[in-house]
Amino acid sequence: MADENFDALNTLAQNQSQLTHSEKKGVPFFLDAAEKIPFELQGFVAEYKRQINQELTPDNLLWAVGEEVADFEVRKGLVMPVLKMRVEENDAPVYVFASQAGSNYRHPDNFIDQRVKIAITTFLDAGTKDKEGNEQYIALGSIQQAEFVINGLLYQAMLKDPEAVKNQDRIGKVTQVIDTPDFRFISFEYQGAELGMLAKNFYYQTWTKPLNKVAYIGMKFPFRITNIIKAKYEDQDGVKQDMAAGRAVPKGLMYQVLTTRLPFLESPDKDVESKFERGADFKGYIVHYHPIQGIFVEVAPGWWCKGILSANSPIKPSVADARQHTPVIVHLEKINPQTHTGRAWIKRFPHGVVRVPDPHEQ
Repeated sequence: MADENFDALNTLAQNQSQLTHSEKKGVPFFLDAAEKIPFELQGFVAEYKRQINQELTPDNLLWAVGEEVADFEVRKGLVMPVLKMRVEENDAPVYVFASQAGSNYRHPDNFIDQRVKIAITTFLDAGTKDKEGNEQYIALGSIQQAEFVINGLLYQAMLKDPEAVKNQDRIGKVTQVIDTPDFRFISFEYQGAELGMLAKNFYYQTWTKPLNKVAYIGMKFPFRITNIIKAKYEDQDGVKQDMAAGRAVPKGLMYQVLTTRLPFLESPDKDVESKFERGADFKGYIVHYHPIQGIFVEVAPGWWCKGILSANSPIKPSVADARQHTPVIVHLEKINPQTHTGRAWIKRFPHGVVRVPDPHEQ
């Protein structure tokens, strides 16, 4: 079963490509150009490498901050973006290849100036020495392994007591907000791992209040886990496409953590049902117009009702009103709480409609 968050991110990135065989001139060879880890920091970083190899625990991960993403020729003829990070504790340089960037491997630039946990996996012998004659090394890290450790613990807890995991209130911090006509999504940091949430799970969506007006980078918010799915990267459709194209991808097990913020928000359902039962007149917004299908009015976040307008009405809305979300006063005739739909009489337009110039008057 594919995680909708993971697939959604891959869909967004379909037109972006990682370079595998490149004729680009000036792309540096990784071993030559990568910053070597200072001799005085080698022991510190190497100890974390030894520890994570002995025990997969969050205590053996390091906090690191993304610094830059650049193309490197990692071996002859193979060019890919590589994320450079700094260990938070001592600024030691650590590099993360795309194949080790975890669930966000298509967007390594999202980690720039973001704080996440990484595992130290490899010391590459640079084949050079510093001024004091010490052997030089390049440290490689893995966001994928850190995600595996952190999310794996959540998965194990879910197996033991799913209700306890689902009912626990948690705090996340927004690291990215994507708000496009076709895709609305946030990324957020939790316990050092980056998780994702579709807009429909972040708030009761409304056309009059886009996601970028509700969520912002750095925002801390409560959430709950709804499910955790154990899967393989290779089984995800987007990964399969990248593999077929010869791109660098993560492989192996992953834990897809599904989340929601909705339990912490007041549902609009009771308000809509109350207005219907009381026969109230209230304000809605035109969100869709079609010459055949008619008018659709948003009467509450997530609620679309077919707008019924008297044939004798001297005011005629248009597509322009759907674009501008023209307010209307409505009276609910019928509602369906399961589908969040219904019928609403349009009684009046408190501010009129959007004026569309008559081409014959131009």
